[in-house]
Amino acid sequence: MDVREYITENILIFDGAMGTMLQEAGLKAGGLPEVYNAEHPDIVRAIHKKYVEAGADVVTANTFQANALKLKNSGYTPEELITAAVRLAKESGAKYVALDIGPLGQLMRPMGTLRFEMAYDLFRQQIAAGVEAGADILLFETMSDLLEVKAGVLAAREYCDLPVFVSMTYQEDGRTFVGVDPVSAALTLSGLGVDVLGVNCS
Repeated sequence: MDVREYITENILIFDGAMGTMLQEAGLKAGGLPEVYNAEHPDIVRAIHKKYVEAGADVVTANTFQANALKLKNSGYTPEELITAAVRLAKESGAKYVALDIGPLGQLMRPMGTLRFEMAYDLFRQQIAAGVEAGADILLFETMSDLLEVKAGVLAAREYCDLPVFVSMTYQEDGRTFVGVDPVSAALTLSGLGVDVLGVNCS
């Protein structure tokens, strides 16, 4: 059943964290969890299966940092690690697999140096690899900059027709670390046509 059709009548249960599970399995502090998709696939697959056995409908592929900026010195391309990650997630037996997309790791202009066009291209590279590998959902999570999210959502909408989920992250003052409040986020993201809005930890 298509994800959009499913969520009109059902509660969609997601899995839990991947990073902390990998740390328990030996991932060193500061290490890239996504590298485990290529170098320790059995560990990643086993984590996914545990979540499915616990009742998860959706497993999030181990792709949170799988962008060209963060993988620059990893020895792997986003395409290689995303393809492996989605395959491992699919092998878990979950109903659906979400391509997990996190912040790019640089601040957008004018606060930082990352241009909108570059952010769009980086997200599009991730999305293209995820779609090719067979992901069912695009999940932008732990986002704090609406401009960065907009680049990702536009790349998603212009490249494919997969459901787009967005989860923002807030500080104790009720705003993201770049100052976005929940109402502004909800209005902006609804206007962009995202399928699901949410909040998660930072």
